[in-house]
Formats: sequence, C-alpha cells, structure tokens
Amino acid sequence: MGLNPLFRGTVGEVRSAIENRQLIPTMAKELYRLTGRSPGDGEVRSWENSIPHVCGLLEEAGLSDVQMLVELKLPITDARMDVVLVGSHPGTGDLSAVIIENKQWTRVALESELVQVTYGHSRRTHVHPANQVWGYRQMMVGFVPLLRMASVTCVANMHNANREAVRSISIARLPHTEPNPEYTRMYGADDRKRFVGTLRSVLSPEKAESHTRELLSATVRSTEPLMTSVARGLGQRSLFPLIDEQREAYDYVRAQVERVRSGQRKEVIVIEGEPGTGKSVIALELMRAFNAQGVDAVHATGSRSFTRTLRTSIARGRSATSRKFAYFNNFDEVDGNHINVIVADEAHRLRAHSRKNSKKPQVTELIEAARVPVFLLDERQNVRPSEVGSVELIRRAAADLGLGFHRINLRHQFRCGGAPEYIDWIDQLLGLSPNGGPQPWSPVENFELRVAAAPAAMEHFLQARMAEGAGARMAAGFCWSWSPPGRDGLVNDVVIGDWRKPWNARSDSHLGKIPPSDLWATDPGGFGQIGCIYTAQGFEYDYAGVIFGGDLVRRGQRWESHLSASKDYQVKREGDFDELVRKIYRVLATRGLKGAVLYSTDPETNAFFGQLGIPRLDANGGRL
Repeated sequence: MGLNPLFRGTVGEVRSAIENRQLIPTMAKELYRLTGRSPGDGEVRSWENSIPHVCGLLEEAGLSDVQMLVELKLPITDARMDVVLVGSHPGTGDLSAVIIENKQWTRVALESELVQVTYGHSRRTHVHPANQVWGYRQMMVGFVPLLRMASVTCVANMHNANREAVRSISIARLPHTEPNPEYTRMYGADDRKRFVGTLRSVLSPEKAESHTRELLSATVRSTEPLMTSVARGLGQRSLFPLIDEQREAYDYVRAQVERVRSGQRKEVIVIEGEPGTGKSVIALELMRAFNAQGVDAVHATGSRSFTRTLRTSIARGRSATSRKFAYFNNFDEVDGNHINVIVADEAHRLRAHSRKNSKKPQVTELIEAARVPVFLLDERQNVRPSEVGSVELIRRAAADLGLGFHRINLRHQFRCGGAPEYIDWIDQLLGLSPNGGPQPWSPVENFELRVAAAPAAMEHFLQARMAEGAGARMAAGFCWSWSPPGRDGLVNDVVIGDWRKPWNARSDSHLGKIPPSDLWATDPGGFGQIGCIYTAQGFEYDYAGVIFGGDLVRRGQRWESHLSASKDYQVKREGDFDELVRKIYRVLATRGLKGAVLYSTDPETNAFFGQLGIPRLDANGGRL
C-alpha cells in the first residue's frame, strides 16, 4: 500500500510544467496508468485553476524548493488530496507536511455541519471544507506511522471566496467542532498574506527532497477490520476517519436530527454504495455520535450474525447497550416517531413483511418508527429470494407516506485495498456489470488477487498471510451438505479430492475453540472452518479465499448456473437462481481488505480464471 501522486516536483518544476503545458497531460497519463480512467473535464478545470494559485503562494513565501505532491492518493482508499507540500519544519528540521484542499466556491452558506454552495441558479450541499481536509489529515496521521512525529498542517484554500464568505462558514460556527484549530486553517482570496505567513511558519525547503522520498516510501498501516475497531465501544470515535461522501452522509444525518427537532419536515435518507465504501462504518460512527450526545438511536439489520457480533463486540452483556442493536422485524409494534433515529444497515436485506400477519411492509414500519430513518444499502447484495430492499422500494414508501427523500451515493473504496478497479472487475467477471463481461486481470495497487490450482494451495497461502499477522477466511458456495456436529466435533462436509474441511459451526455457543456461526468471521478460531454467504456477508477480513462450487461454472463464453448442485434450499425454493448465485459469489469475493484467492472445483472454470491473467499459486501456496 503506497502513496502515489499524479505529479511530484519542486514548486519551480511544477511551474515549469505548467508553462510548457506538460502538467495536465502528465497527470492525466499517470491517472490512467494507476486507475484505468481519464480525468473528467471538471477535474482538469480544477487543476488548471488551483495548482498555479498554490504555486504563486509558495513563490511569494520564498518556498520554491519545497516539494509539491499533486493529487496524492490517500492510504487505504482511492481518494486523492489536491496538493501535499513537503519540506522541513523551520524550528526543528523534522519532516513537515501541509495538506491543501482547493475550493473554487464563491457563494457559500453554513447549513448545520454542511456547506451550501450556489452554482448559478442551483444550490448543493457539500462536506464542510475544514471537515474534509481534517479527515485527510486524520487518515494520513492514522495510517502512515512516519507522520505521527511530524508536523502536519491542513488548509482549506477557498481562493475564489472573499473574507466575508469564508467567515460565514468558519470553523468556530460549526455545531460540533472536530477539526483541531491548531492544525487546521481556512483561507479565502483576501487572506493571501496570512496564508503565506502560515506556509513560512511551518515549511522550509531544507531536506525537502529526502523527506519526500521518505514519505512516499513510508510504511502504510492497513485498516483494521471493522469489528476490531468498534470493539472499543460507543463512547469514542473510531480510528477510521470519514472522508468526502462518507463525511457528507454522516453530517447530513446529524443535520437532519437538528432539523426535525426544530419542527422541519421529516425525511427519509438513503445512503448507497458498493462493498467497501464505508456504509457500516458510517452507521456505527453515527451511533457513536448520537450516543455521546444523548440522542436516542437504534442500529438495525436483517442479519443475525452482524447484530450478534455488534452486541458481543460493543454491548458485552450490558442490556441497555444491547437494546441499541436490533433487527428489522423488531419495529412492527413500535409507535410512530417513538425513536429519534433508526440506522438501518444492510437495508438490501429488508423483507416484504416482518411477520406473516404484518399489516404494513417492513420498510414502512421502520420509516414510521423513527423521526429520522436512515437506510444504508448495496442493491447488488440481495442474495436471498426474500430480500427486497432497494432504493426504489424505500423511495416509494417515503412518497406513500408523504415524506421527503434524500439519496447519497458513496464513491470512494476502502475495502479491497481501496481498489475500485477490483470491484468493477468482479462485477464484469460475474456478468453483473452494465459495462461488459469478463476482462483480463490487470494488477492494481494495494490489492493482491491469485488463483489456486487446488484448495490446499489456497489454504497454505492464507495460513502464510496469517503468520505475517493478517486475518483470513475461506468461504464457499453452498454446494455441500451441512451435517450437525458429531461426537468428535464438526463433520468434514466440504470434500474436494483428498482435501476435507467442515462448514462453520451451526451452534449458538463455542464448541471448544470453534466459534458459533454468528461469530465465524470475527472470532480468531474461525479459520479452520469454511464459511458461507450467511456467515460472510456484512463482514471483512484481510484475505478472502473463495471456493466456487458446481452451482456456477464457466462454459465457453458464458456462465452456467446449476440448481441441482446447490444445497441452499432457501435460494432454490424460489427466485432467479442464476442471478442470486452470481451475487453470492460477488459478496464472497469482495470480503478481503488486502487480497483474494479464487478456486473452482470445476477444472474448466478454474482454467478460465488463469486465462484471464490472474497470477497462480504453486502447490504449497507460494507466489509464482
């Protein structure tokens, strides 16, 4: 996991590239090399307008030999910072960095935690620039240990806004101030002298080149699994800062709580995003914030495994805290607006009704129960016939109740090494993407994909990663029978040649060191068993081993789904089996934070994986 800018050079070198009209083409080429996409027109205009402004400030400050890292990628995500300046601190000579977020806004207004920006005749809310750049600082310091002993300043550079506009959204006006003013600044067009003074006070060109090499080659600590983070309890912020759309969603919900308190119209909020975009992190950060403020908030899911894990990790037997974690079907008899906030996580798992005799749809029960109902979902994770959660379902329910509706789409990836290219590739592989079918695998930064010739090679590879301190799990399609425990423990139901493993335990309590099914993904004893969609969905681990069974095989240019090979009677009972089984493997293949290993029991399918250019493992799990 590295830190990669689109352009690196001294201020003088950046200025020269601008004058020679080489800066933008070079950045565009590097962006395409790293991500496979070209910059949009808006990005290019932003670069053309803001980068010369920053160069001018540094030249005025006498800091032309300071290093500029333009569009530097944040650790463990695909988000990028506009500019990071690197030099020495004038007082100590130690590494000093300044993170700059450029904004071209002119007309702004504070709206609770958010900023309302006027564009011609329209308006749109955005993350407050101070919160945005503070999140970048928190992520850099949190995930790059080198920076914990360095000077790291962050600046929101509103270079088109006058002093009055900047003052109207000053950090001091935020209802819940989080950016530390010691490290965070906001400057507008009228603040050039003060901005230059700040740069001189925290930056010197001394050792800028060596400090930059040190930073770009620094160790980046990978994100810890979500459940490890939340185990610290609801009283603190986690070590996982929210940035950009994640922060916008978080602040929008908190602002809506204040609006409803002041008598404004009730609104239904939907936050959607693909695997790894931070949906559950947002949900739990909201719970932390509301818990600290004394706001009555309940986290709800349709997953027994997820809710039980939260109760185990956070509540730890405290009944008052346990009641904050509920199921979707717990609200069929709750009075209207009885709860301040319901955070409905994994809302793609909503059922049509909570019970057979329920008078209302489950989504309506949840909306009516809370003053502020919030739904987080990924529509491509409906993997059971009974799961009906979708953005359109929630929108229609809000409209039927005469309520407002607000939708936020999360873009940046945190899971899968911050590599959205892998998510897109999996969707194309499984025929779930509107952008075409399977594509050759091109290695991406921060995520390792492998194919194993045998399940034992997969197991050896994952064991080696665990020996290095990573977490790993193996999961499979539901293509083997599932026996209850015998006298000697779990039965080795998953049999592939001479390789045998048990499914995860079906019990509600530990069997020695073997965890119950609901804790398979998070308990240290879970690696020895094979998980399935019911125990893997909603969780994450460093490396995911995925065993494709005979229920989905590749024949020529298409996938074939075989209902007869499945032992999942829930999925076989009804619904579009072909689509559901491909969605199941999508979920299993996107649980890994750092990497994944694919293996199919069908030789033709496994050969197909290799033909796509996925690097192979040797028989002992070594990298070839």
